[in-house]
Amino acid sequence: MKTISLSKEVPVIDHFDTVVCGGGPAGWVAALAAARAGKKTALIERFGFLGGTATAGYVIPLSGCFFHGERVVGGITWEFITRMTERKAAQVELPKGHVSLDPEAYKLLAWQMVEEAGVTIYSNAYLSGCHTDGRHVTHVFFESKNGTEAIEGDVFIDATGDGDLCHMANVQMLPQTNELQPLSMCFLLSGVDTSTDLLRDHIRHDGVKCKQSVVTEIHDKLQSLVGTTDVPQFGGPWFNVLECGDLLTVNITRSGSNAADRAELTHAEAQMRKDAFRLVELLKENFPEFKNAVIAATAVSGGVRETRHIRALHTLKGQDIQSSATYPDSVACCSHPMDIHCAGDNDQILIHLNAAGRIPFRTMVPFEYDNLLAAGRCISADREAYASMRVQANVMALGEAAGIASSLYNPGDSFASVDIDKLHELLDKAGCIY
Repeated sequence: MKTISLSKEVPVIDHFDTVVCGGGPAGWVAALAAARAGKKTALIERFGFLGGTATAGYVIPLSGCFFHGERVVGGITWEFITRMTERKAAQVELPKGHVSLDPEAYKLLAWQMVEEAGVTIYSNAYLSGCHTDGRHVTHVFFESKNGTEAIEGDVFIDATGDGDLCHMANVQMLPQTNELQPLSMCFLLSGVDTSTDLLRDHIRHDGVKCKQSVVTEIHDKLQSLVGTTDVPQFGGPWFNVLECGDLLTVNITRSGSNAADRAELTHAEAQMRKDAFRLVELLKENFPEFKNAVIAATAVSGGVRETRHIRALHTLKGQDIQSSATYPDSVACCSHPMDIHCAGDNDQILIHLNAAGRIPFRTMVPFEYDNLLAAGRCISADREAYASMRVQANVMALGEAAGIASSLYNPGDSFASVDIDKLHELLDKAGCIY
């Protein structure tokens, strides 16, 4: 491979107490929590809006808020859901507790909440590197229409989902011993008759009328067509009604690609958009409910289930979740079933929990740095634990814990020795459940 040397002066445009990279579910909540704790906070986001998985990926409903009818998430996450509900842009599907919502209203409210707290938002900005000094990250670089810029910080939170900042800082990652869970390209569908027996009780995810969210009749029909016609790889399907308008979100496409690789992600997103149109054709041909269906929009980006996991002070294991292990440094609950989507076929492994698990703070702390935290799906977790903790409510709770923890940092400190009693005191004050 040819190489070329590049050297340039990069302007350092500001200094912040806390710098959050990534404005998805974990990131915008982390930034909001840090700002509310009195820290001068920056948030770097590659899109022109916040919400990531929900708003760029159309991954709806928001899962993980309840376990057997009992709420297991509080703080900013529940405040956000409450405010969305008041705007008639969200509905909690009790007793299962999934939250149906409108992604456009999500974009608006998340931005408003972050702005209200005084966070400086660098949107349309793509993280491109970092500068380190010993055990400290000192600066991050990002690209935008302005070229390359840098911001300096005391604390950095990697909420990129893929662990991009940690990767750029050479944080060690857990070895990949199993296939990565596949991507999906969710989309919005209009013109669907949702009043029939086939769909009526499958577009709400309350666990009462709809005992199983996947529409098995559609899955089985598509599976029966494999070998007789062109059927792309698919999963589910899962449908969810939006709270504003008459659109459905559809989760059906699937690609066993590594989204942390640019070339693989490019191919996967292009292929899944093509697959979405073909799958809708098959739905129109085989189910009268879809005869007038039209794809109103495909997601801005693929819905990424899994890429990198950092090696942290503690690695959460599936057996810990299943045994409801407790930790002195717990910062979030983990109540979603272990949900493993298979990359090479249409299968799904679903393991239900007997009780809500817990996620310790140490899973967010890499060995290599004193002032760096991971928040969201890139924390340290094995395959089975990750399959439970990766859903949106969990990563939002982790984001809040990271943001609050950033307020406890002083120069010379290390997150490895953070005062957990004080962290719990602040989590309690914020109404978090852990």
